Amino acid sequence: MLGRGRVVIAVLLGGFGLGGLGGTGLAGCGHSKPARNLDLDAIRISGDARMRTDTVGDGKFASTATFVLVDAENTSAEGAYVTLGGELTEPTGASVGELKSQSLWVPAHESRMFALVDRERMARPTASAARVKVYGALIPDEPPRAHIADLHSFDDRGKIVVAAYLVNSADRPGQMMVIGSFHDAHDQPMTRPFQMVELPAHDRRVVQFVGPEGSTRGTIFVGDVTY
Repeated sequence: MLGRGRVVIAVLLGGFGLGGLGGTGLAGCGHSKPARNLDLDAIRISGDARMRTDTVGDGKFASTATFVLVDAENTSAEGAYVTLGGELTEPTGASVGELKSQSLWVPAHESRMFALVDRERMARPTASAARVKVYGALIPDEPPRAHIADLHSFDDRGKIVVAAYLVNSADRPGQMMVIGSFHDAHDQPMTRPFQMVELPAHDRRVVQFVGPEGSTRGTIFVGDVTY
């Protein structure tokens, strides 16, 4: 059952997969002061989402599951770790599966593509829509130490290519999930590939992602970080 929070009903379209699915969270985020949170109304969920049943995970952790790609925009003047979750529904509105919660750092006035996977990692063939919920928007004491810099994108014969520096400004090495996200000409989510990168302290590395045919916009951002 869903708890308290703001719920958005997103009608989901069949579409592209993830090219690999990575979870995200608040790894490495601690708090020395009382927590501050954004008003949940500051987080705007896009009505353009995509649902697909495909392989998630890699190797022995791979399984077939239904997942949702959905964008969340932080309309406030402060960055926050935004947490989304929800449930998959049938045409009648009945719930057929819960979506595992996921958290991402979303800077002020920017958006991020979330990948919400069926909590039981199962295929839900009768699902036609989802109720996507904003569970929270935590404002940390300081912004993440791992970030993307000098982002560039260009069109390569009908595909968007994005490249940037992954920067680790922390005093220790870390393992970082770097995520690419791509949208089509109608601004609907297409794919969300990822890479795992180990980066020494105070270092940077070039990262690049190539979007699918028909992609017109892409970006790169950081997911889970472990120090």
